Amino acid sequence: MKQLNSSTSEIAIVAPDGSTIEDLYCDARYYEPDLHWNYVAKGIVCRGETSVLYGPSNCGKSALVCHLGHCIITGTPFFSANVTKGAVIHVCAEAPKSVQERAHAYHDDKTAAPYFIRKAGVDLSSKDEVERFLVEVKGLSDTSPNEVVLVVFDTLARSIGVLDENCSSSMTHIAEIAEYIAAELNAHVMLVHHTGKDAERGGRGSSALRGAVFTELSLKPDGKLVVLSQEKQRTMPKSLSVQFGTVPVVLGKDEDGEDRTTVHLVELAGKVEGARNTGREKDNSGCKTAVLTALHIRGLAGSRSSEPFRPREILDTLPPELFGSIAMDSRIKRVSRALEELADRTKPTVIKVDQGWCLIQPHAAHSSGNE
Repeated sequence: MKQLNSSTSEIAIVAPDGSTIEDLYCDARYYEPDLHWNYVAKGIVCRGETSVLYGPSNCGKSALVCHLGHCIITGTPFFSANVTKGAVIHVCAEAPKSVQERAHAYHDDKTAAPYFIRKAGVDLSSKDEVERFLVEVKGLSDTSPNEVVLVVFDTLARSIGVLDENCSSSMTHIAEIAEYIAAELNAHVMLVHHTGKDAERGGRGSSALRGAVFTELSLKPDGKLVVLSQEKQRTMPKSLSVQFGTVPVVLGKDEDGEDRTTVHLVELAGKVEGARNTGREKDNSGCKTAVLTALHIRGLAGSRSSEPFRPREILDTLPPELFGSIAMDSRIKRVSRALEELADRTKPTVIKVDQGWCLIQPHAAHSSGNE
């Protein structure tokens, strides 16, 4: 409805929903930018937005999501990116037991926020099912002091009901539903997706999905490593291009007394280009992360956890790809340097002894702090 204000000669517009022209338009000359990113992982994904993470089968998608989730619930940087600490919802429409094992293997921090795993998928094509899911998540949020900041649908193919992933209108609709969920929860919504037969063409199915989400992340195997890259970033600078590997983690013994394992992701230091060129990065943070993971696994080994060890023992448990082509002596030196850095922390993980190194047991660290 248009009304002419004769005294001011201005047009007032009132839409059927009650919104006015001031609700619909703003003058860019007087706009004040919001300088708060509201990020989940700074420079990578934001709350209230959506993303697609795609890659071929068995390339580490679930391992990456669990690692990202662990960083978020503990407030630990993700590939050096600051994170917003909060709860995670991982909707496992595919292989929920495997995801539970990978997520469980991380969770030794009692101060962490919850990592909620939904053991069944959500049909994003069903309005009623989406609304029920939102009620569920808001109910879980009421049980925790931590806000939900990340929701993962794993995988997209198992989350779209009868819709066709090759149909552009269907994929646009799914992206809109994901954005609706993100807005309702003030969380980031990530859709885990597969590549097609030609991995270079990106995620499987219609490209409309890529156009509709805020962020697109790709995983590409590179030998025994995997490259994580930002292919699209709508609201922040696009710069992410890193590598990771995986190391086995023992969950316990099976019925035959053999190790039952899952995997942990190991972040590798430096940009992808540097790692490919020389494998001789001066930054030792990737090695230190891998050593810390190996020490954690050692700490789960019962009585063996208190035995002294030498750097070579830890080196033998790490993926060779961490070190590129450098000689064995240099590899041992890098592990030794990582151990020294872990010993020098405010809350050290290891201590130097005559026979080599020893893990600092939790009770020992507590006693040391009281002396």
